[in-house]
Amino acid sequence: MKMKGDPMDMFDQMDEMFARLFSQMSRDMSIGGPKVYGYHIVINNGEGPGEVTEFQPALSRSAGEPVAEVHHIGDETMVIAELPGITEESVRLDMKGTTLVIDAGDADNHYHSTAEVPGVDSATMRKSLKNGVLEVTFSNLPKSEKGAGAPGE
Repeated sequence: MKMKGDPMDMFDQMDEMFARLFSQMSRDMSIGGPKVYGYHIVINNGEGPGEVTEFQPALSRSAGEPVAEVHHIGDETMVIAELPGITEESVRLDMKGTTLVIDAGDADNHYHSTAEVPGVDSATMRKSLKNGVLEVTFSNLPKSEKGAGAPGE
């Protein structure tokens, strides 16, 4: 492949692109702090991506509000959240309807997050915390007991 024009043009274009990106990031940071941009992708039983939705609008979160990921694997649902510096004893979990509420804290750190987990048996909730990563696992309800929109339907 033969390069056209001055090879330095490519670096000039990259410099301009990075200048625009950093300018946008600086503007975003000065207007309400960091933002979380992302996608919500549901994969059921390894059947490939199902519904893909973009977070709309961008979620504004503080360091004390970790994003909780929800994974549907076989007949279980797992919620994963990063809680650095927290011990398992300081994690408090509560179910409010189909919402898992995560509160964790000690003298130095405090975290609060929620995750929607419809179609799970809350009595089967198990938690583990290893290296600052919280995993909460539920057994899924049989299909006949799940509400509309539950995992696996």
